[in-house]
Order: sequence, then structure tokens, then C-alpha cells
Amino acid sequence: MFQLTVDSNTTNVAPLRLVATAQPAPERLAEAIVQWLKHVPEFSQLQTEQGADWIQVRFYFNCEPFCLHYEHYSDCYWIDADSQASLVILSQLAALITSIEHNHGLSLPSSE
Repeated sequence: MFQLTVDSNTTNVAPLRLVATAQPAPERLAEAIVQWLKHVPEFSQLQTEQGADWIQVRFYFNCEPFCLHYEHYSDCYWIDADSQASLVILSQLAALITSIEHNHGLSLPSSE
């Protein structure tokens, strides 16, 4: 699977040049997401679902349910609160993820 993007150095020059970036296979990406979540001690009860172009991982943070979504085509990740109580602590979850990203790096394992 590849993601195509326009080479920003050629946006004003004809012809436009496309850059193909290899993307991990959906199965490998789902496993990498789950492995990353497993390494965050504040997350528990991980449950993965996968479709042709999406991945969902349900998990608990502070005893409240959340769902991490990933869409292959848009290459987007987002997290939904799964209850009213989860919605109340969504900002705490965002702060934790921001802290991990800032202090430890938030990235998926290399596919090599």
C-alpha cells in the first residue's frame, strides 16, 4: 500500500511530481497501534476491531471507556469518549498523550 503526495518543491512547476510513500499493511498497523497502547500503563482492556479501511481499538483510561479510530484512506487518527464520564476526562487523556509525545516520542515502531 502506498500514499501519494505532491512534491512541495514542484507545486509551481509543470509537471507536478508525486511522491509515493510505502504504508504498512493494515494488519501490521493494527498490531503496532495495539502494541503502543499496551506500553502505556494507564490504558487497559484493549479490544481491536478492523475493517477494510479502518481500525478501532477500544480501551479504558481511569476506568472509563474510549475508542481510538484510524482510517487508512485519510491517514487520520482520533479518539472518541465512549460515555458521558469519559467525556469529562477526555482532556486528561489528551494531556497524558501530549506528555508521552513530548517526553518519550509518540510513534509507531519501525516497519523494518
